[in-house]
Amino acid sequence: MRSVLCAMGPWPLWAYPIIVVVISLPLALWRRVEQAMSEQERQRRTSLLGTALAVLGIAAGLHILVNHFAPIQIHSYGVMLIVAVVAGVWWMTVSARAYGISDTQWIDFALFMLIGGIIGARVLFVILNWEQYAGAPLAVFSVWEGGLSYLGGIAGALVSAYLFSRQRGIDFKLLADVGAPATALGYSLARIGCFLNGCCYGHACSPDWPLGMVFPPGTDAGTPQVPIHPTQLYASFASILIFYVLVKVQPYIKVRGNLFLFYLLLYSVYRFLVEFLRRGASAQVFALMAPLTEAQTASIIIGATALVWILVSRSRTEANA
Repeated sequence: MRSVLCAMGPWPLWAYPIIVVVISLPLALWRRVEQAMSEQERQRRTSLLGTALAVLGIAAGLHILVNHFAPIQIHSYGVMLIVAVVAGVWWMTVSARAYGISDTQWIDFALFMLIGGIIGARVLFVILNWEQYAGAPLAVFSVWEGGLSYLGGIAGALVSAYLFSRQRGIDFKLLADVGAPATALGYSLARIGCFLNGCCYGHACSPDWPLGMVFPPGTDAGTPQVPIHPTQLYASFASILIFYVLVKVQPYIKVRGNLFLFYLLLYSVYRFLVEFLRRGASAQVFALMAPLTEAQTASIIIGATALVWILVSRSRTEANA
């Protein structure tokens, strides 16, 4: 467990050129992406001079900000969330070129999903754990410290995807299908962030269980000091497996939208099972369905709905064939 990855600042003046170089690297990569676009699209982007000014402006802002508030802690969860988003965007842009939609469209789509997903995930988590935030409302915005509900994230991302599809005139079901494997890939990486952050932890396990882990004393996951199930890593492995299955079955699913529904079905099965090993705020019992947890109840509803929808859509397609 390493909740805080590192601390930044205060920075000396000689660090300023290094900051410029670090900021320039992702912008240079973005310009490489621009080269693959049409000339018309490229003209809408900022010029080289504008990019250089942006780099200097960002670097100066960071230098002032970090030195004023130093040391600024970089949380592992936030870093892994960024890595997850980058991996998901990369997969969408690579795998979706066959649909004739430009890379910039997919990148814009990913940003829409990211914003909507984070808002939805945070809102649902805060609602389910309101007593934790009632006395400290500003803590609601500390997303980098953890505290996101994945089911809320799916709902928020779907709303964003629908709005994006209406704005750009792209089939919503196509967006959902392309985003399904990317979501599974990103989820697997984000769960590593949960492991480093010490959230979403599991129940105590047998001392002989080879995967049992003891988290640092004084943390929620480390109380009491006994081996527990690293459910974050179980989730990461399960999501990688789901990603692999989705990629393999994608060519055989002919009904648009069903790949995303299949993802929801696989996710619901995994989540229902892993909840038996989880504890803490992320595994609260749902009073109306005790002893099932809130996530297990949601998994049953989502999984059953997805399965019925898949069967109905397939039967309709076969009837119209």
